[in-house]
Amino acid sequence: MPLDLNRYLRRNDAKACGYTLIEVLVAMVIFTAMLTLAGMALNQGLMQYHGLAEKGLNFWSYASNIWMDKNFNSTIDYYVHTKSDGWFPYFKGSQEGISYVSLSPFTGDLPVVVWVKNIAEAKGRSLVYYELPVYTKSYEEIERNDTFGDYKKGASFKILDAVEDIEINFYGYDVQERKSRWTNTFNGNRMKTIPSLIKISYRSAGKKNNLTFNINVNSRAKGGYETLYPQ
Repeated sequence: MPLDLNRYLRRNDAKACGYTLIEVLVAMVIFTAMLTLAGMALNQGLMQYHGLAEKGLNFWSYASNIWMDKNFNSTIDYYVHTKSDGWFPYFKGSQEGISYVSLSPFTGDLPVVVWVKNIAEAKGRSLVYYELPVYTKSYEEIERNDTFGDYKKGASFKILDAVEDIEINFYGYDVQERKSRWTNTFNGNRMKTIPSLIKISYRSAGKKNNLTFNINVNSRAKGGYETLYPQ
């Protein structure tokens, strides 16, 4: 029977398209090594962060009001992206707490994600500050850190302890309503901006007290991300 050369070449080409076992094993080794190196780099970064945080905590524990004022003043308009909302500055505020990105006074102005949590305890309510290095976290990664309590792995500090009736309000520009106003919730994905003032009210020893902090950065220049980086 004469040999069909074209059929023979097609059959051999099809066989050559696959991967050998050795190629697959080499690819797996390279991929595993990359994951290991990435994990080592992340752990090393966290170790350096913890070392700086321990030194900073000793000082700032004696100056909590100055520390919080500096932290809010250093808030960054850190833009994140979701499919539903596009680009927006990360900021979440409610009566349960606040989350934003700032420069940490603990660690010599390292960029961090901050969670300020309104927590019920045996002696009353506490307002507790937590932070983690932001690196290049996406919105989804920050949300996972919040959902699974990973924020507790970083530095923390009690802003208020054993108080009552903590209330948090935010003053900022509402893009949809085209006016500035006070509100008890503030989300960057809806407002497309971050608040300019934060007021924390509470009762201690029967007296009502207020803490007011301002945020200096509110850049509109990054609003063009939708055009520059469409996703």
